[in-house]
Amino acid sequence: MNRIKTFYDELGIDRNANAAAIKHAFKEIAKVYHPDKNPPEKQAWAHEQMSRLNFIFETLVNPVTRKEYDDLVKKYEEMPLVARPRRRPREQIAIEREYAQVSVEIMNLSGKYSNCRLKMVIGGAVGGVTGLTQLTAYFSSFGAYLNRFELMSSFIYFFMLIGGVMIVMGVSDYLGRSQYRQRIHELEERRSHLRERMFEVYAAD
Repeated sequence: MNRIKTFYDELGIDRNANAAAIKHAFKEIAKVYHPDKNPPEKQAWAHEQMSRLNFIFETLVNPVTRKEYDDLVKKYEEMPLVARPRRRPREQIAIEREYAQVSVEIMNLSGKYSNCRLKMVIGGAVGGVTGLTQLTAYFSSFGAYLNRFELMSSFIYFFMLIGGVMIVMGVSDYLGRSQYRQRIHELEERRSHLRERMFEVYAAD
């Protein structure tokens, strides 16, 4: 079996290393490659190295992606050298860019899906408090006092509007949660495919 250079080798750890060892190794190497630790003329190189290290870390620290990677390493090590695919640098960059875009879209959709109830609660609280304040002012002497300060009244109406908008946004996101789940599932599958292609890129280096 032909042993290849792996993510474990790049972090300087054993293939059986636990999560704590992976995190420690990543932090130590990041001290060398982090852009803040490098001069201006090496910033592009440092960003490239950190991007690669972040991907390696995220792969190994997650049990699911780590198993996917270990399986691919095993397949490559059992494969004859002449049969191993190699990708052009431009293709590698395109894969990495799409992977980043898909990850950002997943993060954005997950935020919408998980924050819909929070938006409704905050919107209801803001709208309710300001509405109650306005109602109290209307039926009490506080209203006459409040009318002296037009700016204060404007603020109350403004926050009532903000509360209403947040409720509408929250309800909209809540009603669309099934579509978000479906889209996130599709993107996760796409990211998994891209991740495997990135594994192949790094394994072929």
